[in-house]
Amino acid sequence: MDRRQLTALLGYLSFGGLTAFWRVVKGFAQPLETDAHVERAVGAIAEVMFPGDGLPGARELGLHRQVLAHADVQPMLASGLAFLDRYAASAGAADFAALDEARRLAALDAAFASGADGIQSFVMALRLHLGTAYYSSPAIKSAFAYTGPLQPDGFADFRDRPA
Repeated sequence: MDRRQLTALLGYLSFGGLTAFWRVVKGFAQPLETDAHVERAVGAIAEVMFPGDGLPGARELGLHRQVLAHADVQPMLASGLAFLDRYAASAGAADFAALDEARRLAALDAAFASGADGIQSFVMALRLHLGTAYYSSPAIKSAFAYTGPLQPDGFADFRDRPA
């Protein structure tokens, strides 16, 4: 390999070629299909955490599917959903998704307060990823009037501090 070929190869890898290569390779590591039970349960969690209240909810926007692709959520899914399904079974429901909204919220509160290994971090990881995806969604961002710079530059497009 001569100097020109080496320079071209390094340029290809440093200017996006590595990113394109990684996207192809990463696709093989991800499961092709998510279990329907997992998708329904995470969708129900998204609906409880970010219901929308006049705006589209996280489930309606399909953000629960994005969260399932995060690498830090994958190892916690089985234990976290098993905990929520056990809670649902103790309440007389088939699974977490079959609970009504109040019982879903109670189940998530119980999971957050649980001393079981990894359950609280499961709820926190879902909240982090769902919240980031929700408030980054164009449909949600456009609903907020404040579009100015972040602190410490102040509130450029408002006369007074927001209440």
